[in-house]
Amino acid sequence: MNIRKSIFTALIFIVSPAFAAEINVDYNYAGNHNTDFSNLRVSLAVAEVTDDRGSEANHIAEDYTANVPLTEIIQDALIQGFEHGGAELADGDAEMQIAGRIISSQLQTVDRGGVESLQLTIRTNVALQGNGRMIWETTLFGRGTVPVDDGITTAIYAALDRMIRELVNDDYFLIEIQ
Repeated sequence: MNIRKSIFTALIFIVSPAFAAEINVDYNYAGNHNTDFSNLRVSLAVAEVTDDRGSEANHIAEDYTANVPLTEIIQDALIQGFEHGGAELADGDAEMQIAGRIISSQLQTVDRGGVESLQLTIRTNVALQGNGRMIWETTLFGRGTVPVDDGITTAIYAALDRMIRELVNDDYFLIEIQ
């Protein structure tokens, strides 16, 4: 009996990603951070984001995949956050670069004041690198909580907005680049 249960559980685990809903993520930063990046003292680039989660690249959270890899979504969000502040980012060689590494993404259903809500948390390690060394590093907790009726896409956008806010409002980060 235990062997059958184990086999059934293993099959569910293996097959379940195939049934994940694919969502179209077309994120555009709509936040209103007031951080001015128009006069950076260094040239800055946003490097490719990597993924340490050990899951499918397009995996957002349980039962959800995106139309593009999460690494691309986060890299694009970071770029948009800097450009919103007037940054002119370098394409290639830059004095400094932002490197990102996705640590985890987790979706929960929570109660927020009597409203059933989706809470998506994306943890991303972000490092400022320059001259062959790490200058600054932190883990950003992009958490978006929205009513279930608003859907997972809205939770993703809220999580990305918060991630950008956390980065562009970090005093120690700003000291290094401005």
